[in-house]
Amino acid sequence: MSQLSAEDEEELQSLLKELLKSISDKIAAAPSTECAEEILLHLEETDKNFHNYEFVKYLRQYVETSLGSAVEEELKNSTRGDGQHAVGSGHDTLVHAVTRRTGDSAEYQQMIQTLKNTMIVVVESLINKFEEDQLRKEEMHREKDPSRSHIQYQYTDNSSDSDSSFHQGYAFIRQEQLQVLAEKLDSSKPKEVRFETLRALCCAPPSDVLSCESWSV
Repeated sequence: MSQLSAEDEEELQSLLKELLKSISDKIAAAPSTECAEEILLHLEETDKNFHNYEFVKYLRQYVETSLGSAVEEELKNSTRGDGQHAVGSGHDTLVHAVTRRTGDSAEYQQMIQTLKNTMIVVVESLINKFEEDQLRKEEMHREKDPSRSHIQYQYTDNSSDSDSSFHQGYAFIRQEQLQVLAEKLDSSKPKEVRFETLRALCCAPPSDVLSCESWSV
């Protein structure tokens, strides 16, 4: 099962999206992109439901299927015919030895490389779908109200469909967008434009706004 098919990629994408939707509140509460990444990196430590997510179950099954034979072989090599451990005394010693040797195996290296390549495709596809969704919504928004900035819409859209609920909370504001917003706050701009810009800033993470290099006193 080391090789993953196009169907596997689609399933992984669906399961990853489902996982992100399940923890959307945690990610949305993160003050910055870096903090959101930390939440994801330490999710197993902080989320009691971590091992119940279908995405995690899928990966666990993939690992077991890919490395099962290698682990069994290492167990045989690490145990003498009389059932005694050939690598030292104690269960922990045996586990560490088998884990280390399995990690050095060709099966493990192939599994990691395949999984890495597949997840890159999966994540890039999710990002592309997100951007396409945002562009589509921006166009719809401009048709309804051409006077409003598309940047403001990106942070205040309250659509209730499932894709929108997935996307909300992940679009941390970029420096380029902050620069555009800063320009829209110029006193020469119409009051309506500045008001909509302030609304957009209120919806952005405070740390992103404070880190902007475009503000001047």
